[in-house]
Amino acid sequence: LALTKGQEGYLFPDTYGFFPGVTPDVVVNTLKANFKKKIIPLEKELSTSKRSLEDIIIMASIIEKEANGKEDRAIVSGILWNRIDAGIALQVDAPFLYLLGKESKELTNKDLATKSLYNTYLHTGLPPTPINNPGIAAITAALEPVPSDYFYYLHDKNGTIHYAKTYAEHKKNIQNYLK
Repeated sequence: LALTKGQEGYLFPDTYGFFPGVTPDVVVNTLKANFKKKIIPLEKELSTSKRSLEDIIIMASIIEKEANGKEDRAIVSGILWNRIDAGIALQVDAPFLYLLGKESKELTNKDLATKSLYNTYLHTGLPPTPINNPGIAAITAALEPVPSDYFYYLHDKNGTIHYAKTYAEHKKNIQNYLK
């Protein structure tokens, strides 16, 4: 664990084969090297992005937990970047799994009031670090968000995402899909 401190987000999730007795530093260095290899095809886009690599990886770590499927990841990415650009709190639940070990359905009002820079309900902008090690699909979505007028989304009980442009539309989605 000491070798991975500060490396979250940059240890690429993949299938690896290691021989018995491999040392932890070899494992960590292999995951880091694979991350660098996997983002090579994105280097041009990364170099011309208005976002830093760090911000893209932090956003990708949120997207990794917030959306499934290429289209949903890219739309959610656009929504979250819209919120950041507008100075609106992200209000996503994914960091609470990292912070408290709790999924969305387990969160209480007390949890949502937790004083932490990872609490995206209390703080605007991105959390200070990635909350997991995102895969290439989430990294690509963070780098290539779908532009839209959406500012809100929610997952219904079946995991389907519903989007909204206004808070009033979002409240209707809550009534229609979560109550």
